[in-house]
Amino acid sequence: MSIGPAPAVWVALLTAVASIVGACTTMVPGAPVSAVDGPQMVVDPTLLDVGPYPTTPRPALGTAGTHVRGVLVEAQRMANFVVGPWEVDTALKVQDSFGARVLTDADALTTLGPPELAAVSGRHNFINGFASARQAENGKSLLNAVLRFGDPPSAAAAVSDLRKTKLTEPSNWASPQQVSIPGHPEALAISYTVTDSQKGRQWIAMRSFAFHGPYVLAQVAVSVGGPAPAARLVANVINRQRVIIDQFPATDPADFAEIALDPTGLLARTLLLPPDQATTVQNARFGKRGALHFQNDPIWSSALFDDTVMDLTARAKTNIYRLSDAYAALLMVDEFTADIQASAGKLVDRVEFMPASQCMQVTEGFYCVAPVDRYVIEARSPSLEDAHQQVAAQYILLLGH
Repeated sequence: MSIGPAPAVWVALLTAVASIVGACTTMVPGAPVSAVDGPQMVVDPTLLDVGPYPTTPRPALGTAGTHVRGVLVEAQRMANFVVGPWEVDTALKVQDSFGARVLTDADALTTLGPPELAAVSGRHNFINGFASARQAENGKSLLNAVLRFGDPPSAAAAVSDLRKTKLTEPSNWASPQQVSIPGHPEALAISYTVTDSQKGRQWIAMRSFAFHGPYVLAQVAVSVGGPAPAARLVANVINRQRVIIDQFPATDPADFAEIALDPTGLLARTLLLPPDQATTVQNARFGKRGALHFQNDPIWSSALFDDTVMDLTARAKTNIYRLSDAYAALLMVDEFTADIQASAGKLVDRVEFMPASQCMQVTEGFYCVAPVDRYVIEARSPSLEDAHQQVAAQYILLLGH
C-alpha cells in the first residue's frame, strides 16, 4: 500500500498491541478460522453489512487448465524473482507510469520499447516475462525486465539478432552509440541523448539486453552526466538480477496447464475482480518481492513486511496480506493508517462492528484497512459504503463463515 513513509516505531507499537488482553487464533492456509476475539477485539460476523459481495469461499481453484493461462500465472510467479529498481538505487522508488506488468507474448514487448524487440523475440521462442519501472524525484528512471525464452541458445540468439537490428526509438532519442556495460561483455547496450524541450534539459537514455541462461535481462536507464552513470546502473542491476533469477523454480512450458492457481487457498477466500475488469497483475498472488513491485514506497513497505513477516499477498478487488500472527496484523494496520494520514488522508467512519478497522478519505475516494487474525485487508472505492462492505465481506471470507 503505502503512500509515503511514516515513522516506524516498532517496539512501541508491539508493546501497545501486546497489552490488549486475549488469545488469538492462527489460520491454516485454505481452511476457515473461528471468529477472532483476541488482540483484535470481538467481531460478530452476523452483524456485518456485506452488501452485494459473496461471503462463501470459492471451490478450490485447481490448475491453470490451459497453456495460455499457465503462461500468465508463470509470469506472475516470476515477479517474485525480478529486481526492483529501488534495490540498486534507493532514489528509484517513485511510481512510474509504466508500473509493473507481466509479459505474456511477444506483442506485449512493444510496451518495453521498439517494435523490433517484439519481432526478434517472437522469432526466438519468447515465453513470458515480468517488468518493473520506477523513477526518482530528479527525473532519473530505470525499467528492469526479465524475458524468458525457450532455452539458453534462444536467449543468446535473440540478443545476437538485436545487435544486427536497427531499433526504432522515440523521435527525441538522438545520437545512438553502442557502449560497454562494466563486467558484462555479453550485453548489448546503446545510449541515446534525450532532449526535454519543455524543461530545457538533456538526459542519457540507455537500452541494454544481456542473455543469461534462458533469460534476456533487459533495462532502460535514464540519467544525467553522460553514459557512464547509466552504464553503472545497468551493470548493478544485471549483477543482482542474475543471482535472483537463478533462484526461480521455473515451470517446464509443457506443464503450464498444470500450474496450481492457488496453492495456499488464499485466492479462493479473496474478493476477486470480474475477469474482464482485472489486469494481468490482479486476481493474483505474490510473495514479498513480488508484492513490492506494486507498493507506493517499496523501501518503506519492505521494512514493514520484514517486521511483520509478510510472506504472501493476494491482489484483487481487495488486497490481502498474510503475516506472522495477529499482533503483526495490528501493527500493519497501524502503520498503513499512519502512512495514509501522513499523506493527507482524513479519518472517516470505520467499518461498523469492526472496531480494529480504519477508514480514510483519500484523493481517489476511500481507503479502508482491517485485521483478521494474521491477515490484513485493504479496500478502496469511490464510495465509503462500498469500501465498508468490501472489508466486511472479506472478513467473513477469511473466517470461513
